[in-house]
Amino acid sequence: MSSDPRALALSAWLRAAARGGDHAQACAQAAQAVAGDPWRVVEAAGPLARARPALARRDLALDVRLRPLPVVHPRAVVRVDAGAPWPQRDPTGRKAAGAFDTPRAMARRAVALALRASSLPPRLGLDPGCGTGSFLVALVEAGVPEILGEDLEPAALAVARVAVPTAKLSRRDGMEPGAGADLVVGNPPFVSPERQVKSYRRQLRERFPWLHGRFDLAVPFAWAASLRLEAGGGLCLVLPAPLLAQPYGRELRRRWLQRHRITALTAAERFPGAAVWVSLLALRCDAGPGPVGSRAVPAAEVLSSSDAALNPWQRAGDALIAGAVRERSVLLGELCEVDTGVVVHGVGHRRDDLVHDSPGPGLLPYVDARDLQAGRLRWLDYQPERMHRAKRPELFASPKLLVSRVTGRGPLRAWLDTDHTWAGHTLTVLRPLDGRVPPERLLELVSSLATRALLRLERGDRTDIYPRDLRELPLPRVWLQDPSVPLRQAWGLDGASWDRLLVLGRFEDTL
Repeated sequence: MSSDPRALALSAWLRAAARGGDHAQACAQAAQAVAGDPWRVVEAAGPLARARPALARRDLALDVRLRPLPVVHPRAVVRVDAGAPWPQRDPTGRKAAGAFDTPRAMARRAVALALRASSLPPRLGLDPGCGTGSFLVALVEAGVPEILGEDLEPAALAVARVAVPTAKLSRRDGMEPGAGADLVVGNPPFVSPERQVKSYRRQLRERFPWLHGRFDLAVPFAWAASLRLEAGGGLCLVLPAPLLAQPYGRELRRRWLQRHRITALTAAERFPGAAVWVSLLALRCDAGPGPVGSRAVPAAEVLSSSDAALNPWQRAGDALIAGAVRERSVLLGELCEVDTGVVVHGVGHRRDDLVHDSPGPGLLPYVDARDLQAGRLRWLDYQPERMHRAKRPELFASPKLLVSRVTGRGPLRAWLDTDHTWAGHTLTVLRPLDGRVPPERLLELVSSLATRALLRLERGDRTDIYPRDLRELPLPRVWLQDPSVPLRQAWGLDGASWDRLLVLGRFEDTL
């Protein structure tokens, strides 16, 4: 038998399940098998709680990461006979529930930031979505005398009970009202609208009427968590980085800025094991409005911006620069038709059925973002009835700009097309509706580092730029009369403000 704690926990799970125990009971036995070190319990038995029980269709083996292997394999640590229960990894279920357990280093940092934010002695700590117990263990290490944990998943709670036997755990929805605490920490469920249960989403809208647009479940959870905090207490949550800047989180940010003091906001980092970037946000309850984060950006300044975006790299004055630009501009969408390109694939066929590498009778010139980057032209068989989103042919009339949806860091990637080229859905099309501003100047505006900086200030560091974002780009009002005026002069910016935008547009700033 391997001495790896994960192998010990897995063997205990298999024995308990073979005796007829349910998944939660098997997880409890797995946790007991490695009890003694709370982090070992969370890290060895926790992944089992996030798996789903299945019956083996054939003889198989498992490694310590629960990956099925041939029975004779050098990495195998346990054997599972055909017909026996085994813990099957469940990535789809984890995504649907937003169930990703927080690594110990991140949990410890969050607890430390919550303690630093609080002006109260640490008497009672709460994690309203405790999962298998990472934050509970970190609270114990920090010397918090009384700890509460809540979760809806019995198997996760079974592991947490072994990891932190002194904690008071309950099976309940952390978004419901509950007891208050001096410290609130946690990692909300990140669940996009597409994965949310519609009836639950309706309930949340009734409970929180201010929820905006395509909100992630992290938004109402984060607000509910802050409502559990005693005045002067400290909160720290692991949040998806887009929530801090995107429109769907606007009302949450405004409420926090008006009521609390945001004491810390960390740089975005990739969450281990998930394709998402996160930041840690800490605040002191009922201490606002006050300066935001370590750079002490005035809350009033952030609130003055349209979306009240919270950026960890933002300095005092950045939002004022953006506001000054907006005052001297019109929206690009007022002068251009802005839409995604054609979505070629449809039911029952692939893109390659309609897109070809060589010209032919009736075929139209076509590019997607990869084609433009490679300097390649392809050819489209335009059959609207076979396409998912065919678009109007007029959208592709020349001249127009083609803008890559995925930009990475740095300026937007855009191309000027004058050849009636059709574009795929990885590109956004900007077609001028009048001739007051030449397309070459529109290309300069879209491609400018200063424009990228404004997008970054108002939308955060994300790399996908959607038609909505482009429609709302500021075009200098001066250009409607004289498009030859240089962009900096057209926006009325002094040298320092212009240089600051260039720094932000190049992503050169550091915390």
